[in-house]
Amino acid sequence: MATLQKIRNRGVFIGIIIGGALFAFIAGDALKSGGSLLTNSRNEMAEIAGESVNIRDFQNRFNHNIEVAKMMSGQSSIPSEQMDRLREQTWQQMVQEMVMNVEYDELGISVTSDELFDMVQGRNIDPTIRQMFQGPDGSFNKEQVVATLQQLINAPKGTPQKNYWLNIENAMTTQRTLTKYNSLIQKGLYMPNAMVKDLATKGSKKVDINYIVKNYNLIPDSTITVSDSEIKEYYNEHKDLFEQTESRRIDYVPFLIEPSTDDYKATENSVADLKVDFAAETNNAQFVELNADTDFNPFYLKKEDITNAELAEFAFSGKKGDVSGVYSEGDSYKLAKINEVKMLPDSVKARHILIRPVNGDYAAAQAKADSLKTLLEKGARFDDLAKANSDDQGSAINGGDLGWFTQGKMVLPFSEAAFDSKRNEIKVVLTQFGAHVLQVTNKGKAVKKVQLAIVDRKVEASNKTIQAAYAKARTFAGNNLSKEAFLKAVSEQNLQRRTANLRRDTKNIPGLENSRELVRAAYQTEDMENVLMNNEQSAVFEFGDKFVVAVLSSIKEEGFANINDVASTIKREIRKEKKAEQMIAEFKKNSQGAQSLLSVAQKENLEVKNATGISFSSFQIPGAGIEPNVISTASLLEKGKISAPIEGNQGVYMVLVTNETTDEVTDDTVEAFKARLEQGYQYRTNYQAFQALRENANVVDKRYKFY
Repeated sequence: MATLQKIRNRGVFIGIIIGGALFAFIAGDALKSGGSLLTNSRNEMAEIAGESVNIRDFQNRFNHNIEVAKMMSGQSSIPSEQMDRLREQTWQQMVQEMVMNVEYDELGISVTSDELFDMVQGRNIDPTIRQMFQGPDGSFNKEQVVATLQQLINAPKGTPQKNYWLNIENAMTTQRTLTKYNSLIQKGLYMPNAMVKDLATKGSKKVDINYIVKNYNLIPDSTITVSDSEIKEYYNEHKDLFEQTESRRIDYVPFLIEPSTDDYKATENSVADLKVDFAAETNNAQFVELNADTDFNPFYLKKEDITNAELAEFAFSGKKGDVSGVYSEGDSYKLAKINEVKMLPDSVKARHILIRPVNGDYAAAQAKADSLKTLLEKGARFDDLAKANSDDQGSAINGGDLGWFTQGKMVLPFSEAAFDSKRNEIKVVLTQFGAHVLQVTNKGKAVKKVQLAIVDRKVEASNKTIQAAYAKARTFAGNNLSKEAFLKAVSEQNLQRRTANLRRDTKNIPGLENSRELVRAAYQTEDMENVLMNNEQSAVFEFGDKFVVAVLSSIKEEGFANINDVASTIKREIRKEKKAEQMIAEFKKNSQGAQSLLSVAQKENLEVKNATGISFSSFQIPGAGIEPNVISTASLLEKGKISAPIEGNQGVYMVLVTNETTDEVTDDTVEAFKARLEQGYQYRTNYQAFQALRENANVVDKRYKFY
């Protein structure tokens, strides 16, 4: 099925459709019976719109998506990071599907088989299909669609190719259904012309202002008292400001697994033991690959390129084959051997002709490159052959010229051949890109350079050291199983205590490698009196180079924050309001009978500042910051009139409009303004409509129990 292979090769575009994080669903109606399959609450991983979701249903959907991803990429396995993304994508697909299907059913929104036919091979071809079956000239090849469908009809049921196509159809159907829903919502939005004209008119007016501001920090917080009753009253009146998402906080103590003095000595000795064999070795690169932590570095270095002064001195005073003594850099011990010494330039200028292998046939590519080399040696022009034959179109247009380049800028075989070539020498070089006809046209001044073979071994903690760290953590946990004892011991032993705020979907705690297990432990208990336990019911968690003992210190449920948790924030806001009341009263007193803003400023010992081009739609005032109350007042204020005191974010203001200009508001201006507003609302509809439905569906996420 060559056509299906072409489809898979266009997987980037199709991946956007099939793998879209929120709006593409892959498995059709696989979840409609999810709740009925539950036989044990332990298998429930979510509740969506009152319907229970079984972990088996989720896993089936997830496995399905993995197979689709494999087929799209041609890979036999999926990297762990991509697996995490696929798992999250699968969850979003399930939520979207279950929430939206209820709406679709109630509103009677669907995509018929006739519509699907029209999207695949009718008059209104879906962009996905059009892109998949686009010919070299950009035209849509409907005959190829029909031929592919005929192949699929004859293919056995359940074959990867047939499943792949069904996924594409499901994705298109889902997207079309969602588009219908969003269109329905968007058609319900209306912008009254009178309101649009009013907003356009206000936005067309721009003013220049003088202003004075009395900042809140002029009044010390200590002079403002706030009672508990005031805090409670403010909380009740502004409760919506304190809505919070679910989270948990843990306190933990890390016990580092650090190499001991004995570990350093053992590593140093292990490197020293290699010196005799290293000196006798003829294949130094292979010796490094077999015995070192770091790969062999093939590049040649000047003396100033080597940052270690002693190593640089050794490299440029010794001869080929010499081996240094053991030296340390960072957390590693090393041996260096002079592998080669050459006179080489820092950079070369070259040109090439690239012949890419067709269907992996490198022999054919090399044969063609050899024939081109022969033509060049007989006097053919390099420019002409490059333009006519090179598959590197970026350089072919310039006759194959690559310009000047240094070591490391090209793939290794190409770089080595270029730097070892004589000026104007022609070579054929094979790389992973194909066969290159290479010619160096110019070279920099040659200087002495060395190629070092370096055997390095990082100092790592031995089993004895690891066991000692574990014993320390285990002893601490065993003696301090309660939260009270934990906190007391941390203080008395002067241990490092760290805090982490967690959400259900937190993948890793900063500083703790692969620490999802600790997140799950924090969410699988309500016990805030004792240390957390891992899956083996041990209080000691292991994450990379650390053992960890932790306690659950705080639980915040989704909803409204406890008044005690936000009391300090409320107190700060009440203080600001009281300061504003005082400042407004002072401004009113000192502005009575004032003929100018300057006279008020002098009485208040304030500086008169100015700002230009302020309009109703301005985001901030230059020099003052984000002050919407001041902006709205100034944009509507009569020219030459001093405003009343205005309570702002940073302080209390008084404003005087010194100049105003108004752009002409025509019918075309109003229409353009209306179009921008409607576009913004329609753009938000696609996201906010679903968010509202999702919130109403009361999604209960229990994935933390399983992942």
